Amino acid sequence: MKKSIKLSALLATLMLTSTAFAANQGYAQAQGSPVVKNAYGECWRLPTTYDKARDGLVECGDREPAKPVVAAPAPQPAPVVVAPKVQTVIKTVSLSAEGLFGFNSAQIVAGNQQLEALVSSLKSDKMLKSVAVEGHTDYLGSEKYNQALSEKRANAVKDYFVAAGIPADKVTAVGKGESEAKLTAECTAKKFKKRADLIACLAGDRRFDVNVETAKEVQQ
Repeated sequence: MKKSIKLSALLATLMLTSTAFAANQGYAQAQGSPVVKNAYGECWRLPTTYDKARDGLVECGDREPAKPVVAAPAPQPAPVVVAPKVQTVIKTVSLSAEGLFGFNSAQIVAGNQQLEALVSSLKSDKMLKSVAVEGHTDYLGSEKYNQALSEKRANAVKDYFVAAGIPADKVTAVGKGESEAKLTAECTAKKFKKRADLIACLAGDRRFDVNVETAKEVQQ
């Protein structure tokens, strides 16, 4: 009988205590503890109506523990694209006027393979910046005549390039006449008896130089 009275008093005390701790309604509570458990480690629940899934305690198995917040992975930095370094390249192509122009003529003879190969190379160059055509003659004839002839030949080559599809604003032409003739001393020293032999010796001075400015990519 005494045990029953003691148990009833304990339950009454627990019910009063549970009212004092409204934060955990539905559970028996004691001073200093959020919930009272029996000898088996089970929570003492009170006969009250409450939403276990919302208001129940995790330690009593009535509510699932909050899922840990997983931080989203930091975005990967965009790959650094290093632009290739562009280096200017200047090259000179020297072509003989023989087979391209007749003697004392500025009319281009069709079918010159060297000229066609050069045109093809220039048209395929995506980094082409400029093409400078220089016309040259030998020393035979007057200086004035040779200057005019070199200009006509240089312009003839320029027009040929433009007609083939090379942008006109990238092509220039200039005549140098006999100012840069290189074989004069060598050929005159041979004292040819026939003029035809002297003309043949000076063939290298009857030329035009094509100075091409372009660029190429260099890996850094």
